[in-house]
Amino acid sequence: MLKRVTLPVLSVLVLTTGSQLQAQPVPAGVAPTSPPAVTTVLPGDISGVLLIDTRANAWNGLNRFIDLPPGFSGPGFLPYIPAEVNFARDIQPWLGDWAAIAVMPGAGGTVRASLQENAVMVAPIEDPNRIPNFVAQLSAIQGQPRERQFQGVTLLEWPGPMAREQRKAPGSLKSGPIALNPLLAFKQSKWLKGLPGLAQTRPILPDATPTVPAQPVPRPPGVPAPEVPGTAGLAIAIVPGYVAAAQSSAPLERWIATKDKSNSLATDPQFQRTLGHPESGRSLVMGYGNFPQLAQLSSVSPLLNRLVPLPASGDINRAGGEVTTPYSAIDLMVWIEPQGIRAQSRGFGKTPETEPRVSPTPNPMAARLPASTYFTCGGSLNLWQAIGPILGQTFLTLPGLEQIPEFTQSTLGLDVTEDILPWMDGEITTFVFPTNRGFFPTVDETMKLGMGSMIETSDRQSAERLLTQLDERIANQLSGAITITRHQINENSVTSWEVINPNGRTESVLAHGWISENTLMMTTGLGPFQELYPQPAQSLANAFNFQAALEPLPQANLGSCYLNMGSFLAWVNTFVPPEINASPEGQIVLNSLGKIRSISGTGISQNTHVQWDLFMLLSPRS
Repeated sequence: MLKRVTLPVLSVLVLTTGSQLQAQPVPAGVAPTSPPAVTTVLPGDISGVLLIDTRANAWNGLNRFIDLPPGFSGPGFLPYIPAEVNFARDIQPWLGDWAAIAVMPGAGGTVRASLQENAVMVAPIEDPNRIPNFVAQLSAIQGQPRERQFQGVTLLEWPGPMAREQRKAPGSLKSGPIALNPLLAFKQSKWLKGLPGLAQTRPILPDATPTVPAQPVPRPPGVPAPEVPGTAGLAIAIVPGYVAAAQSSAPLERWIATKDKSNSLATDPQFQRTLGHPESGRSLVMGYGNFPQLAQLSSVSPLLNRLVPLPASGDINRAGGEVTTPYSAIDLMVWIEPQGIRAQSRGFGKTPETEPRVSPTPNPMAARLPASTYFTCGGSLNLWQAIGPILGQTFLTLPGLEQIPEFTQSTLGLDVTEDILPWMDGEITTFVFPTNRGFFPTVDETMKLGMGSMIETSDRQSAERLLTQLDERIANQLSGAITITRHQINENSVTSWEVINPNGRTESVLAHGWISENTLMMTTGLGPFQELYPQPAQSLANAFNFQAALEPLPQANLGSCYLNMGSFLAWVNTFVPPEINASPEGQIVLNSLGKIRSISGTGISQNTHVQWDLFMLLSPRS
């Protein structure tokens, strides 16, 4: 859940703000940071922009956590510039501060074009005398460019082949429909005998065989670059004070035509609101954008739609050209703290909320979870209601979950929106923790984990009615394969779904019961249930790593998530083949991931915006 709650929201927050919408003033008492110079040559009606601090000393804080490569100079690259161009030697000496990756407004006032047709990188020039050497380096790698003029500016083009439109093969990008009655197939497939096959699935890891990357062969200046299939094009424009690059000349031409206009991004009131963020002064990355324009762009750009799950074309009112979302803008800040890396993103509504959110008890379920918990995410349905508009979808239409309503209706005879969601009106917490009991260890003894959820409700009667109906349907459809039994734990009745494994032993694969008057718990078996109820031996709420993960974050009123990266990697490492552990490449990957102690996030709803905070707790270098 963490991935769906945090990572896409932060990706979206890299961009957003409505130029067509009424500008919201900078909050009183917050002095905006001086706008980066590059924003003075970007149009105010820009679709989105990602600003990267290019000052080498700004990235020195990473040395506290990471062994940076010799000669590294932050940020270490410029977008679109070939990696073969040495950043520290051939770019950093002439580079000014703050480069921009901008998504230009579409040609002719429309944004109905692909991302590569709209995106452009603009970097400031501090020492123009070094630019000829930079161009020579590009030519040595890419070949002799084609030159042409546009509004007095010389464009250098290294064209690549036109990318063929990828046609979706049936079922290639989306899983097929769930069978009308998968429980029947479950019953007929000798389930437990087939389940150990799942244990053959292993994480995809790098090949242990070390490879040496091929070194580029410089071409004579007079030899044009061959059009290698699959390579992207490159276009460069150099104007006084700036270098701009893109995959083609089209977005460069639109940038050149607008760079001298008075209504620049730097003067836009909504962008100034982003600059007024309390952490803008020490952020390494800042993002800002026009949400409706990005949403329309994502509908015709498969790549952007995967990286940033904005509303698809079905969510766009084509007549009005607007997106069916209450959000006008989003922004992003990323900075380094003494304990790790922080990120914060905000989604601004078109109209302020009139009812403030009530702050719940901080992490109310943490005391019921074990200190060894791998992952947990909890909040009320308001959490998903807040995320939904940003993603342009509802919780049940998110990728991977869109078939749940069909499954529950066709297989269990239950309607999600009428029979399930109405009584789930309290805190909803999901979790994964280590255990050698329950469903997963039954499938494979190396899969020592359990999953579950705790759900608070003010309508216990409706919840119990649904659970009874669910138990009866499972018992009828899987008669002979699953037996429904009742157990007493701490004087409370707990329902267990049980099967006979190939060794003739009874195994519980799912359990549900009430752990308080208004809290239901469901786990992957009776064993995991007993480990958590009436209480775990050591609670997550008292765990130092959990406290350190959430301490820097503001208190949530939507929900929070926590990933214990150290414990999770220790479990994953049991699946890593010895040859991977022994290889230099494998060690680099595992050591880098081992620096991450935890990843945590919180969500806050305020009257003007929804805010998402992310914290990556890192181990300092020894």
